[in-house]
Amino acid sequence: MIKHVTFDSSSPGGEPSRAPAKRRTRRTIRAALGALAMTGAILLAACSSAGASGGDADGPVGLQFVFIKNVQFAGSYFADQNGYWKDEGLDVELMAGGPNLTVEPVVTSGKALVGITHTAQAVKAINNGADLAIIGAGFQRNPFVLISQAAKPIKTPEDLARKKIGVQALDLPVFEAFLTASGVDKSTFTIVPLQSDPTPLVTGELDGIMGFYSNEPNFLRIKGVEPYNLLFDDFGYPLMEEVYIVKKSNLEDPEKRAQIVALMKGESKGWADAVADVDKAADLAVNTYGKDLKLDMDQQIMAMTSEVDLVLTDDTKQFGLFWMSDDLIAGTVDSLKLGGVDATPDMFTREILEEMYAE
Repeated sequence: MIKHVTFDSSSPGGEPSRAPAKRRTRRTIRAALGALAMTGAILLAACSSAGASGGDADGPVGLQFVFIKNVQFAGSYFADQNGYWKDEGLDVELMAGGPNLTVEPVVTSGKALVGITHTAQAVKAINNGADLAIIGAGFQRNPFVLISQAAKPIKTPEDLARKKIGVQALDLPVFEAFLTASGVDKSTFTIVPLQSDPTPLVTGELDGIMGFYSNEPNFLRIKGVEPYNLLFDDFGYPLMEEVYIVKKSNLEDPEKRAQIVALMKGESKGWADAVADVDKAADLAVNTYGKDLKLDMDQQIMAMTSEVDLVLTDDTKQFGLFWMSDDLIAGTVDSLKLGGVDATPDMFTREILEEMYAE
């Protein structure tokens, strides 16, 4: 039995937010996970020989997280635990983030070789002159959802009419952009300011709330309320998230580029392990890498189970984890622009992914 609820994740809309790490209904995913693990092994086998071109004789290189060391970064824990980076000749320091840390300056300063950050934040930094490039995406699907009770579901944007919807202030620009993408007039329903607690949906004070796929829906289940999730991704608002960034100039430096390739190879192998074993992923977060945080095991298993749906897609099964298809890039650019973030396709590059997975 789960005794308490903690809020331990961050909002991909660009600012830290709520996020109780919870559980979603389990699906039959073992076949897909097995396929992914085999695909990853095949894709990376050809590039893992010769030990490592990415070693750094001067010491470790940094991988900067956007948030605390919870299950959100389970792939990195597997990469470290299973020696995937060591096999590549690379020593990687896992650098915790948090609500008061901005990833982009850490990467541009050279303190971290690679950073994991929010897409909108990376684009804003590039627009402000930062020497950065986006080289991959952990979440292939937009993690934002509109959550209602399954007993009274909001199944389409049109179903918002005459409803009361709770939205946090930081998420309002994303929600309004979603309405624009869906062609819904916000005057047809009521937007209510929402704090971090989703309880008003449980009590019926609200008909729906905007949330994060791996968090609020699981909070409702713990409260005994089955949620219905309307994924923004399914209604004209695609958005890759948990993106990997590097200094753009490092892509032209042979030594740094080799290190980036080596780090991302290990990261890919680690994430293949993480999605194949959500219980072990949670264990690494709770008992090893995030031990000092006193994370709740059940919550971490729930969050990781949900994240599998965001990580595994037809593209990642075919081309490898973190893949950014032309369609995904174009959709992300369009969605960001709807939210007032001026992205362009040239901010994203597949060159590292292509080198990682080259036969």
